[in-house]
Amino acid sequence: MIRTTFLGLFLGFGLTATAGAQTIEWTAGQVGGGWFGQASGMAAMVHESDPNVTIRVVPGGGTANPTKVQNGTSQIGTGLDIFLKAAYDGTGIYEGKPHDKLRLIGMSFSDIYLHMVVAKNAPIQDMDTLFKEGKDISIAVTKVGSSDEQTFRYLMEHYGTSYDDLKSRGWKLNLVEYSTAASQFGDGIVDYVFNALGIPGAAIVEGMQARPATIMPFPEATLTAMGEKFGYGHKTLAAGTYPGQDSDVPTLIMATALMASSDLSEDVAYQMIKTFCEKPEGLAAIHASIAVFDCATAAGTKPAPLHPGVEKYLKERGFM
Repeated sequence: MIRTTFLGLFLGFGLTATAGAQTIEWTAGQVGGGWFGQASGMAAMVHESDPNVTIRVVPGGGTANPTKVQNGTSQIGTGLDIFLKAAYDGTGIYEGKPHDKLRLIGMSFSDIYLHMVVAKNAPIQDMDTLFKEGKDISIAVTKVGSSDEQTFRYLMEHYGTSYDDLKSRGWKLNLVEYSTAASQFGDGIVDYVFNALGIPGAAIVEGMQARPATIMPFPEATLTAMGEKFGYGHKTLAAGTYPGQDSDVPTLIMATALMASSDLSEDVAYQMIKTFCEKPEGLAAIHASIAVFDCATAAGTKPAPLHPGVEKYLKERGFM
């Protein structure tokens, strides 16, 4: 098995690599978001299962990660089914640039829910009115390169608006990290937050504990249109998921997928999927949302080809 070294970036603290050792890099989400913490915990699981396999976790974003893996900046990446498929095929926001080195490690490590958090004293409480008529709105959206921000762009397209149009109506749009968005919401700097996170999202909980708020439901027509045009699914966010959320909320979802470069060794890919399949209790301990992962359906809808190491393990286990 290839010997690699551990450079874990856990909430900003790194370890030093040994001389001459190889480093495997995992591009996850932004610091303070669910993906970053999940990737850090999963990397630790792999290292515990085989000390020769160790991984450095770095911040990334849902739409940027496929390109980072394709270009060799990172060897492993957290992503989302709809963007992984678009990147591999060279369609959508990756039009004309097929990412042919992308390989799938596994699907559905958690469902990612779109959250439109709204303060209870905010001037507009429904989505249609917000995008069609809203003026002087203050909102925090995750940084460019994230799946959150790309979804916000798709949502603007659905409503026939744009950043320029919203700004002309007096909107203040702060593109920030999750933790900053939560702080700005709690401090009253913004009245709305648009984030994509597994549930319960720590940044959402933080913001809603600091200030009376709820989650804005997506209208049925918007759910349908976003699904038909961009491939989003939808589910109900159960009442009580967050403080102040007193009723069920229909919203968009995406499925978390783990990708790797075709250059990643078969041994490392094999060890990764083996660890996740054989230690489900470890995944659940990292974050409740990952408990939905099932090795029997790890191949999912195959938005990109399976990595040979993963295919080998799944065939050995009788899942293929």
